[in-house]
Amino acid sequence: MRRRVGGIVLAAGAGRRFGGPKALAELDGERLVDRAVRVLAAGGADPVVVVLGAAVVDVPGADAVVVNADWATGMGSSLAAGLAAPALDGCTAVLVQLVDQPGIRATAVRRLIAAHAGGADLAVATYAGERGHPVLLGRGHWAEIVAGASGDQGARAYLAAHPDHVLEVACDGDARDADTPDELAGRGILSRIAGDVGSAGAPMSAGLDELSGLLGGAGARARVDEKAAEVVRRQTTEAGEPPRMSVDLDAGVARFRPERR
Repeated sequence: MRRRVGGIVLAAGAGRRFGGPKALAELDGERLVDRAVRVLAAGGADPVVVVLGAAVVDVPGADAVVVNADWATGMGSSLAAGLAAPALDGCTAVLVQLVDQPGIRATAVRRLIAAHAGGADLAVATYAGERGHPVLLGRGHWAEIVAGASGDQGARAYLAAHPDHVLEVACDGDARDADTPDELAGRGILSRIAGDVGSAGAPMSAGLDELSGLLGGAGARARVDEKAAEVVRRQTTEAGEPPRMSVDLDAGVARFRPERR
């Protein structure tokens, strides 16, 4: 039996703490909802379904958009709406991703799909030993998951109740939520420096000394952790002298600045 894994982006919330729906927030000119769709698709999820609610907009990269009329009740109803999408009828499993985690990489998507190909029916990505997203849910579990999904409770309770069936898949990336615009700005720089998907363009690399100088006194808003630092060092060594970058912390933008010849 051919195993086909779809993707669901949960993007229905109002983002009260953020100041507006996170799906519409932009990171380097790309909406978070578009970024989440792109990362799932780049990792091999097919089709990709987006669940909207508080803000209903066109999502050109999605294969299907579902509007959850009960979005205000919490994530549970959005997960149920996504799993019921007709676009997923041919899928043996689905990957669930939250819209406000721009540090998730396509490599995590690929690893979970590979786990399903190897027989896993329930799997979660882990980051430094901590569970995060995406979460892989085999079709045989969907009915029970939906039955237990309510309020802000999605599949977590179901996974906790079946610990022996859940495969943890170690992944690289940053699975933290961006709960404020400041967090989004810092996360954007980190993900584009060390990410394999980056923003709307190609991955970036930069020397740590140069990055530190560009960040100046705003380092608390855009930390570079040791793991990311090692990635930067490796990329810099492999690529030679990197181009210089310009960084706008408020907009969460990091761009190449071509050197003059």
